[in-house]
Amino acid sequence: MSLEQPPPGQRASDNDRERAASVLQEAHTDGRLDFQELDERLTQVYAAKTQIELRDATADLVPVRDTSKPAEVMIRATHSSQKREGAWHVPERVAAELVHSSARLDFTDAAVHWPEVTVTANLTHSSMTMIVPVGWSVTLDDVELHGGSASNKTVGAGPNAVHLIVKGGARYSSLTVRHPRKRHWWWPWYRK
Repeated sequence: MSLEQPPPGQRASDNDRERAASVLQEAHTDGRLDFQELDERLTQVYAAKTQIELRDATADLVPVRDTSKPAEVMIRATHSSQKREGAWHVPERVAAELVHSSARLDFTDAAVHWPEVTVTANLTHSSMTMIVPVGWSVTLDDVELHGGSASNKTVGAGPNAVHLIVKGGARYSSLTVRHPRKRHWWWPWYRK
């Protein structure tokens, strides 16, 4: 028997199952799922134990674009710190302009309804950390570095997972994409 807890974001919570069920209900209301498919997928969602199983049940159901939510969010900071964590709604595009600042984007509990999310980061003497669930695929090929670093510490991209595309520039800055840290029973002050 292992005392080590599973990585956060990997196991599905009741709230995660309810969010996935609401996506299925919306698809049924729009006519994208018939009643039999809705019943089969709801059974799959309420039996899901992991985040990946939930994503598999809703992967082909891109929600109808809601015009009340912006397609892009701009994060600007000068000599500051910015955080997006918890159950925040992720748009298709996130832009960040940081000068002598830090930013932390935690996607593990976020509501992501897009197969692809693009983050455009323009960093000057700054640091940016993005925390993604296990299974996401990440591309850092379009980041221009000048005295900076960009590292992708993720592993194991899933077949139907979200694809994160990071582009922009890092001047004397660091850009890191990683999974949540493992929680151990002897580590009471856990931080993703």
